[in-house]
Amino acid sequence: MAANENTCVKKRDRSNENFKKKWSTLKNNGLNIYQIYNAEVYICIRRKGKKYEFKSTDRALPLSEQEKNESFPLPVLATAADVARQRGNQSSVKGRRSPERPVLIGTHYQGPEAP
Repeated sequence: MAANENTCVKKRDRSNENFKKKWSTLKNNGLNIYQIYNAEVYICIRRKGKKYEFKSTDRALPLSEQEKNESFPLPVLATAADVARQRGNQSSVKGRRSPERPVLIGTHYQGPEAP
């Protein structure tokens, strides 16, 4: 007879480790976009009371709302809802269900404009 077949083993919480991996990947992708496409990149994440930032240049980013509105062309705002819609409203990542999160709605991303 197998020992304790019905015993449930609680899995270790690896959310911090997984977050660090995703953050590292995001920083590397930001660096690649900066180097390959000569684009200024600013990434900001707030999680559990900590703020994580990536800046591709020393220029003071992010821009204020006034600076964004005065720049040309106007910035394209892509929200989590827009990205989910583009992905076909998938609610899972690699086979696991994502927790429901409130999504901020702004000016919807319409995709690249046709010439």
